[in-house]
Amino acid sequence: MTEDPPLDQRRAEWAEDLTNSDVAVSTRALLALTYEDPDRRRVEQILLDCLRPAVDPQLRALAVTCMGHVGRLHGAVSPDIVTRLRGLLSDPALGGRAEDALDDIASFVGLKGDAEPG
Repeated sequence: MTEDPPLDQRRAEWAEDLTNSDVAVSTRALLALTYEDPDRRRVEQILLDCLRPAVDPQLRALAVTCMGHVGRLHGAVSPDIVTRLRGLLSDPALGGRAEDALDDIASFVGLKGDAEPG
């Protein structure tokens, strides 16, 4: 069995893959960093960055879903995540995913008010 590369190396690979024009490569990278990077705040910032309008729609949608995963995996999310998700509720393309992510956060973080920061 082989060992995983050091975290810094994996982070560099994920960052490079997130800019890949092949959406399959970028979505794999986004999932990997969501599940494998222990720095919740770093992951949250990357997810928020993935919501820029210039980002591929599939990657944007996955970033919203991953925000719910962060709450489940870490038991916390920053207020910025909750605010951004609430702002997406009326978005025709992302609203359903935002609602699901907020439901996950409420279930796993115990969301009250604006957020439960970790």
